[in-house]
Amino acid sequence: MRQSLGMVICLLCMMLIPVSLCFGHGEEIHDEGGDPQPELEISVGVDERLGETLDLGGRWWNEMGERVNPQEVLELPTLLIPGYYHCPKSCNLLLAAMATAVRDLDLFPDRDYRVVAVSISDDEGAAHAATAQAQYFKILGGGYPKEAWPFLVGDKESVARLCDSMGYRFTKRGPHSYIHPNVAVVVAPGGTIIRYLYGPKFLTADLKKGMEEAAIGVASVSIHRVVSFCFDYDPKNRAYVLNIYRTMGSLTLTLVGLLFIYLVVTPTAHKSRGMKKG
Repeated sequence: MRQSLGMVICLLCMMLIPVSLCFGHGEEIHDEGGDPQPELEISVGVDERLGETLDLGGRWWNEMGERVNPQEVLELPTLLIPGYYHCPKSCNLLLAAMATAVRDLDLFPDRDYRVVAVSISDDEGAAHAATAQAQYFKILGGGYPKEAWPFLVGDKESVARLCDSMGYRFTKRGPHSYIHPNVAVVVAPGGTIIRYLYGPKFLTADLKKGMEEAAIGVASVSIHRVVSFCFDYDPKNRAYVLNIYRTMGSLTLTLVGLLFIYLVVTPTAHKSRGMKKG
């Protein structure tokens, strides 16, 4: 029985290794002339800055094109979501997951908390923000106040200042195209960073806990610290690949480790116990 199970695990590992390698090669990026793009300087990730204060200066507008003061927007415990509205993949999942989790939150929007989406793109304006708001408010259903979830855009300098202050690193690879982490930031009134929530999925219970911490201004260490990205960059092949490569690779290593334990460590432990009985 043990040998049969070991063979099954071994076969799974052999099947998963080539699958993961296949996902390691993405579609090569070309410019209009057909030549590969030069390698970009990639700096993507999250440097958690718990207890620090966001830089809320600069120029910002909401989905209606109105100039807004971020200090006033963040006067309540807030779930801040950086991303960009043209994102065809992870941002859609991130915002939809947040809308789904917020929908079941037993707190009063625009009284107990706010959600704020912030575009990291200097290519986007109020019209893009309005389109995004309309899309995700369909998930929230009727009656959710628009003031409770504004969609903001800012100029390049303002975006850079905000992202630097929250430790959010992203890279622009072209018009309406960015490589960025999937994360929401829990912020206390006034802009103090309380907690980082890593997507692309969110639990309503985690949001409520974050809002409670933000209400009393207590920063908390992030528990779920697996950072996913919109794209991964392979500098050797000058290609962007989905992060499923990292996921499949991790799964493969886990199965190999289980196989090692089953075939090597377990028989040795049984043998040692048998010698002691003898």
